[in-house]
Amino acid sequence: MYDLLIKGGRVIDPAQNLDDKLDIAISGDKIAAVAKDIPLSEGRQVVDASGKLVTPGLIDLHCHVFDSIHAISVEPDIAGVKQGVTTVGDGGSTGEATFAAFTKYIIPSARTRIFCFLHLCSFGLIPEPELKDWDEINLEAMAATIEPHLNLIKGVKLRLVGKLVASAGVEVVETQKKIAKQFDLPVMIHIGDMDKQVSPTLTQDFLPLLEPGDILSHIYTGNFGNPLLPDGTVLPEMRAAMERGVIMDTAIGRNNLNFEVARKSLAQGIIPTTLSTDLTHRSLTGPTYSLPVTMAKFMGLGLDLKQVITMTTINPARAFKEDNKIGSLKPGMEADVSILELLSGKWKLEDAIQQTIEVDRLLLPIMTVKSGQVIPAQPVAQPQAIK
Repeated sequence: MYDLLIKGGRVIDPAQNLDDKLDIAISGDKIAAVAKDIPLSEGRQVVDASGKLVTPGLIDLHCHVFDSIHAISVEPDIAGVKQGVTTVGDGGSTGEATFAAFTKYIIPSARTRIFCFLHLCSFGLIPEPELKDWDEINLEAMAATIEPHLNLIKGVKLRLVGKLVASAGVEVVETQKKIAKQFDLPVMIHIGDMDKQVSPTLTQDFLPLLEPGDILSHIYTGNFGNPLLPDGTVLPEMRAAMERGVIMDTAIGRNNLNFEVARKSLAQGIIPTTLSTDLTHRSLTGPTYSLPVTMAKFMGLGLDLKQVITMTTINPARAFKEDNKIGSLKPGMEADVSILELLSGKWKLEDAIQQTIEVDRLLLPIMTVKSGQVIPAQPVAQPQAIK
């Protein structure tokens, strides 16, 4: 007898190359079986997923969930299980001086699984812009914070903005790499400077420092330091980074998706490894909304359904180095499941500068199963359909 049986959905699990009408059986907090026609009588609780998509629990690699402490962060469950997302990564809201609040106040009350990227700046993103000078970096204190929390801290974050980065450039990236390497962690680096303070060549200068598993955020930003040359071709350093295994992450947020940059980059083969939202209160009611809406945006830009599911399940699980537990529906994995509806119609979706694309498919979260527990979806806002 299984504790939960999800019946009759279209199961798409790219990690196992599954795309079929299947049932999913869950015992406790683990996937027990994925098969056709498991008898109803074998489930203590049954969820009818007929006509729905059933995927491994969606994973948002980069959002901001340091709620009530970092002013623009959202509650983890608003970014997470209420939107069909079972795991989120906080993209550097905290530094070593503020991280303890995550473990004391944020993580214990969340139903969503949370990982963190620790900011190089001691106070994280409080206030912005961070890193005015070297005094805001304390590598010894960072090490003391990271070492006991390697189960939660999945990398070191840096935004290429602000006075210190403008004056010291690549030296700041080298400092970030130093502390990350001490613990065999990747770096996560934000490109795109809205204030235009950093050197116009900094993106080209630092990209060769990135190694396989490091994460480049905002790959389709239109802001200063974006990955396109003036003639619209992609930086050769960008292509080389992707080819050697640097994780290309969208982290679209309110300010870091430009449809024209995305189209030109995609046409030249710069494909995301992961789709993430960079979600905050600033973008929760548009233009970002959620990870499922982000997936729909990229289907509107030409990716197919299996690609966007891959980029929100097994690929971010690998980026977190947690793919032995999450990102797939293999028996024995965590019982994290997303149930979505693929809607047909017409919607206009926006980028950072109010450019729009019209899409004819939208993903609507219906239900989240987190560690075997059923949670109805409750999106805060959704794009309005065009009538």
